[in-house]
Amino acid sequence: MDESASRYSLVAGEGDGVMLGMAAGDTAGGAWELGYSAYTEQATVIAYHLIEHGRLNPTLLVDAIRELDGAHDEDPVYRAVSPQFRVWLDRAAAGRPVPDTDASIDPGPRSVPLGVVNRKEPEKLRAEVFELGMLFHADAVTILGGGVVASAVAASCFGQSGRDLIVGVREAVEPLLDLLVSDHAVVNSKAAEAAVAELAEMTDLLGIENGEETFAAVGGDAHRRPWDLIKAGLLLAAPVAKRDHLPVEQAARIGGSALGAIVGAMVGARAGIKAWPWAFANDTWFAEIGRRMVRGPAEVRDLPIPYAVENHLMAGEREG
Repeated sequence: MDESASRYSLVAGEGDGVMLGMAAGDTAGGAWELGYSAYTEQATVIAYHLIEHGRLNPTLLVDAIRELDGAHDEDPVYRAVSPQFRVWLDRAAAGRPVPDTDASIDPGPRSVPLGVVNRKEPEKLRAEVFELGMLFHADAVTILGGGVVASAVAASCFGQSGRDLIVGVREAVEPLLDLLVSDHAVVNSKAAEAAVAELAEMTDLLGIENGEETFAAVGGDAHRRPWDLIKAGLLLAAPVAKRDHLPVEQAARIGGSALGAIVGAMVGARAGIKAWPWAFANDTWFAEIGRRMVRGPAEVRDLPIPYAVENHLMAGEREG
């Protein structure tokens, strides 16, 4: 086989399976024992926002994200919230959300809808990855991770895979460095330059199917650094697997719900709307959200309200 040949699979829905795959991967990660967690919940809110407005509006988005935390004097419905997101929510409730300077994997799942909606507009994709990242984080490598995920999802919408996917992601995120380096509020920008260089070295590692072996191959260790997990997830998702769920399962084993959601989104964007081997709630809802992001209409008034959906799910859990 010619290793220099382009790698594409048949386009299946141009990304409409992304939210289904994300919820499936999140569920496989087990952060919330009864299904998907706050990673998918946040992405759903962002997806609604993008469907309705077409682009990010930070003020409106913060209000929408806080709604699921009970900002309107209701019960919080976020499940298995990461420590950094919990701190951000508390700061936002106190008056102003403050970006965190620590490394985090959280921008990966949040950036998934950006990859679908902006799949044909790479400059807008990078600008909104930066804008969304800076709303929550100030660490350059952390924001870069969101760019990697959004770019990989965008490429997967068009069936890109293998070596071409990894090379394409690297080329897509290189211009993001200019935004990261030029903004004085961003820390660790030199590390982001080194991180982009690491992406260029990953094509030789393609083909490892085991999650732990993939993680070790990219330099991962017991500290489970978010950037190493992002790289491992990209490697697992890049090949077209014989069975779509296998790379998602491996990602969930090494990176829990966060990486399961990320790889599930990449695979789902390429595979389209399909049944997954394990059950999770609201699958038809996620399928419709994916369709709306890809084909429209730019309307959410006829869709269920995210808070109501999640509150119903939580109420069922409490009753049981």
